[in-house]
Amino acid sequence: MATTTFPCLLRYQQCHLSLQKFPSKGTQWGLQRCKIIRPSRRLTLSTSKSTSTTSSSAPPPSPFQNPLQWYALKLDTHPLLTKGITSGIIAGSGDILCQHLSNNPKSSDPTDENDSPTNTHQTFNWKRTLRFTALGSFLIAPTVHIWYGALMTRIPGTSASVVAKRLFFDQGCFAPVFTSVFISCLTVLEHLFPDGIASDIHETRQKHECGNNQKEENSDLAKHVQNRLVNDVPDAILVGWSMWVPSMAFMFAFVSSKYQVLFSNGVGFVWNAYLSWRTHEGEERNYDH
Repeated sequence: MATTTFPCLLRYQQCHLSLQKFPSKGTQWGLQRCKIIRPSRRLTLSTSKSTSTTSSSAPPPSPFQNPLQWYALKLDTHPLLTKGITSGIIAGSGDILCQHLSNNPKSSDPTDENDSPTNTHQTFNWKRTLRFTALGSFLIAPTVHIWYGALMTRIPGTSASVVAKRLFFDQGCFAPVFTSVFISCLTVLEHLFPDGIASDIHETRQKHECGNNQKEENSDLAKHVQNRLVNDVPDAILVGWSMWVPSMAFMFAFVSSKYQVLFSNGVGFVWNAYLSWRTHEGEERNYDH
């Protein structure tokens, strides 16, 4: 490009000087030479620009050929949307795992006459799975995205003291509050979109607590939320610390901030399965005894 453009500029300057020295000679000839020279320079510049644009543009990675590179690209272009979809899928999958293990007929006692196939193998509850999926996408993902970003910004570094500080604020301050918020939101969704299984669990709970006031207390959302906060949250926090403290210590020390939500969602697959059991099958078993 440089070797082609430089002579063109010299010829253009010579043409301009000749017009100044000899204005009466060939003014029209000088203009024609300038018109011939200028398009050649423009053609050279446009050709070089098109070549550089073609070489710099590369096809995006395919999710089937290179899924990790494709996912990393989506985290750069659409971080919150990508994390929301991922978190929703993982939260719903945890509930599916819980229902599959709870409804497995092999866990029943074949000698028990009351354990018939219709009693042991319950119908799959899709509303319950959709509730966990919605909370994963619209509650867990944006909250964790903002929280981890604030932790990494306010407490930077990877030393042992820095990791200990993040663990303290994450598991000592954030985890108890967020667990309470999650279970409360789950209870609200169960009242807004009820199903047969959730209603049976709630009805059994109210029988043990209220006796004759069963119908009145069954529709009391505040009472149900309060009962779950008292009965479910403390055990969930203790179980969560045994799972999340070592996981978060590893994440804060070795996982970059770009993939922290994905890592926590991987651990959350088991955690959501436990919460699903705790807020449904665990409640039902506790109130059956």
